[in-house]
Amino acid sequence: MSGRAAKAASEIARVNAFFPIMPLLGNRLAAKRPFEGLTVGVSAHLTSFVGALLQELALGGGRFVVCGASEATTDGSVVELLRSAGMVVHSAGSRKDHQMLVLDEEPDLLVDAGANLIGTLLARRPEAAAQLRGAVELTKSGSERLKGLQPPFPVIDLNDGRLKPGVENRHGVGEGLWQAVQQLTGVHLSGRRVGVIGYGPVGRGLAAYARAGGAAVEVVERDPILQLVAHYDGYPTPTLEDALKRVGLVVTATGGRGVIGPEELRPARHGLVLINAGHGDHEIDVVGIKGASAAYDQIADKVVAYQLEDGPRVIVLADGHPLNIVMNAGSPEPLLVHFAALGLALERLTQGGLPPGVMVVPAELEADAARLALKALGRAHG
Repeated sequence: MSGRAAKAASEIARVNAFFPIMPLLGNRLAAKRPFEGLTVGVSAHLTSFVGALLQELALGGGRFVVCGASEATTDGSVVELLRSAGMVVHSAGSRKDHQMLVLDEEPDLLVDAGANLIGTLLARRPEAAAQLRGAVELTKSGSERLKGLQPPFPVIDLNDGRLKPGVENRHGVGEGLWQAVQQLTGVHLSGRRVGVIGYGPVGRGLAAYARAGGAAVEVVERDPILQLVAHYDGYPTPTLEDALKRVGLVVTATGGRGVIGPEELRPARHGLVLINAGHGDHEIDVVGIKGASAAYDQIADKVVAYQLEDGPRVIVLADGHPLNIVMNAGSPEPLLVHFAALGLALERLTQGGLPPGVMVVPAELEADAARLALKALGRAHG
């Protein structure tokens, strides 16, 4: 094992020591070997936490072919670790079509983040889609994309279950995002004014953790019901334009495209810090901001300031990519609970009997994942 791979292995060992949910999942899969003789295609953010998951999934047998969902969220040490374990890994930063390289291996099962593999399969390999046993989708953006598709195989949607919004989105992203901001900038939230755009499960977690950290939080939400919920949760709910005039940090959590661009930023407060907590890199129009800027300054790694022509100076973190994932920040526990549900969903697909199309993760499967989490917490004396 190379030095880089050993670094990733050490990080995974540390995580497993304090919250051994992944080893518990791996022990279960090793006893059953549900993936024996199958090929599993995976598209994911290749962080150490995903490395911990894939190591345990591999104990269930089968062959794993992996590609990175984004170059910005790919940890090279994790890539080397997975390759040293015999997995085929295609980096998102390669010049080759990494998604097609996975599909060229004719996978029986898919694990997807953003419906990238599923969408590519249906668009470019429709004849192979009917042979797929099934897929698991992890994210909100993937869940939304799947609504416009009609997969001829079962897809278990983890995003719309109870565990992801209640645990990972609220506590994992809510905590990890602000830790990532502090790592990059040194900013302490206490006394700061923060804007949260979007009040879904992620936005609610971001707002709650920012307020707990001492920030004055405002919520921008177009949906009238969610805006009302934010109001009764105690947050001012201004328009986007009004919020950007006051807040010093703003984070997007909508799943939409171009939520903040140069036009929205012209009346904004000087020195505004722009952060994304969505799945991809499209919520903040970084390309538009660059094009509308007279000058820029690389303040630090992943921290760039842009001076807009006839507008304020704004600071973009991680080039608009999801900051908590780029920085691998926060406690891994909420995310690993979600990954346990993923492993159990993948196991369920091998049993057959599910109808084609998208289905919300079954309640009994999530309950099984929750029991694994509670067992892991007990072992760690939480």
